Amino acid sequence: MPRTPVLERPSSLRVLGVGFVALLVFFVWLTYAFFEKKFVDSVPVTMKASNVGLSLGSDADVKLRGMIVGQVREVETDGDGVTMQIAMDPDAIDSVPADVSARIVPKTLFGEKYVQLVAPEQVGDRTLQAGDVIERAEVPIEVETLLNNLYPVLEAVSPEDLGHTLSALSTALEGRGDRLGDMLVDLDAYLAEINPEVPQLIDDVEKLGTVADTYADAMPDLGRLLSNAVVTGDTIVAKRSQLAAFFQEGDELTGRLDALLRANEDNLVDLPALSREALQITAEYSRAFPCFLEGMANIIPKLDDVYRDNTVHIKLELLPLTGQPTGYEKDERAALTRKALESPLTDPTCLDLPNPPYDQENPFPGGSAELYELVGLKGDHNKFRAPAGGLGEAVQPSVVTDGAAERDALDTLLRAQLGLGEADVPDVGGLLLSPVVRGSEVRVDEAR
Repeated sequence: MPRTPVLERPSSLRVLGVGFVALLVFFVWLTYAFFEKKFVDSVPVTMKASNVGLSLGSDADVKLRGMIVGQVREVETDGDGVTMQIAMDPDAIDSVPADVSARIVPKTLFGEKYVQLVAPEQVGDRTLQAGDVIERAEVPIEVETLLNNLYPVLEAVSPEDLGHTLSALSTALEGRGDRLGDMLVDLDAYLAEINPEVPQLIDDVEKLGTVADTYADAMPDLGRLLSNAVVTGDTIVAKRSQLAAFFQEGDELTGRLDALLRANEDNLVDLPALSREALQITAEYSRAFPCFLEGMANIIPKLDDVYRDNTVHIKLELLPLTGQPTGYEKDERAALTRKALESPLTDPTCLDLPNPPYDQENPFPGGSAELYELVGLKGDHNKFRAPAGGLGEAVQPSVVTDGAAERDALDTLLRAQLGLGEADVPDVGGLLLSPVVRGSEVRVDEAR
């Protein structure tokens, strides 16, 4: 039996068939691998965007300054946006800053899109690395979206009206291109100067809203103010004659004041200078004023008691001929000199005020001889002799205030009893005799 060749054997044919199919699959996979660049080294980077538009494929180019530095490998959506896996060229990634941003732009008006990387103005030291994420990917307005939004507008506009409008616009712009260009250049310059002030403008507008709210809250009060102003205006109109008279009198008063001030202008200038020394002394002795005023307040009840019921309640004493108060001599002139003011004897003091302990048995001793000499006097001239009676002491008799007719009758009675002339009757005689006539007792003590 002849031998069958190896290549013609069924088992060999099956092996060859399987090998052919495997080789065919391998070439198909190899073609796919070359197409997908499986054998090309790359650095994986992730980029995120809100959307990718209508024409961004999974093999779209990634460019920086016009140079291809990578390729989009995969585009995935997660509901909130789009995540793209980018394969960066290992040789070019070192020239891509880490803080780069991206824009998805079309190559032509209706062509496919690519990713354009935009380097920042201030480039950092760090470059893009494997695993980095580009967060800021901007997508321009789609032409299809623009046309879809423009279509309803074009459909609503009448072609004839649009034609008339465009014709009128063409006529208006004809021959004015240079002027229009200059105007646009000026507008660009204005906008360039205004743009830095836009944040301040926004802040002013926000504050304007706050001020407007404040005025809105105050509007009822402003309304009442205006209403009251109307009432006030009506009152002024109704009282205009009285107001005119008032202003006329005010004008006359102003004239008189002007004349007064003109006549006394020198005096008004001199008054502060002349008052300065007195005011300085007043200021120096001001600490004694409170106790003096309090002492005066304390003596008021005693005076009220002395003059109660319109009657003088006193104890009258006659002083002996010796020790009578004497008058000042011709060469005595009391003067408050600067030397006196600077002396310790004239320092501000309250003495025993506001509650002095002096009475009939303990009279006030008076000032020292040095003090009288300091102010230009030779002594007290018996001015501080014990008083006729303490102000707080009220003893009988009570002397009712006499009228003029009663005093004349008493003087006549005294002249007849004492044999005195009309000019010789002392004034105190009627004062002593009046209580006796009324049945009261008059006690006369010789002063000690």
